[in-house]
Amino acid sequence: MSFELRGLEPWLRPHAAALLSLIRRSGFRVRVTSVYRSMEKQRQLYRLRQAGKWPYPVAPPGRSKHNYGLAWDMVTEPYDLLQDAGAVWNSWGGRWGRGDPIHFEV
Repeated sequence: MSFELRGLEPWLRPHAAALLSLIRRSGFRVRVTSVYRSMEKQRQLYRLRQAGKWPYPVAPPGRSKHNYGLAWDMVTEPYDLLQDAGAVWNSWGGRWGRGDPIHFEV
């Protein structure tokens, strides 16, 4: 399985990998920017967001799916391709689209 998805729960990795593969096979670029986060890392990001120094939404520690290996963040080229990727992910039963375009979760 892909190194970039290593922090996801094992049962979720093949589904996330299928989405990344679909994007790449379509000729676009995709990069995973975050998967599992420790509570401390989540706390750091949460503080940065509260201080206005982090551009993306951040859940409090313990309330993020990243803390449990159930979410990943990714960016695409072009960036607006995230909307199409999110629609596919939603159609597969995942969750995307709650005001955080780089965030994919179950």
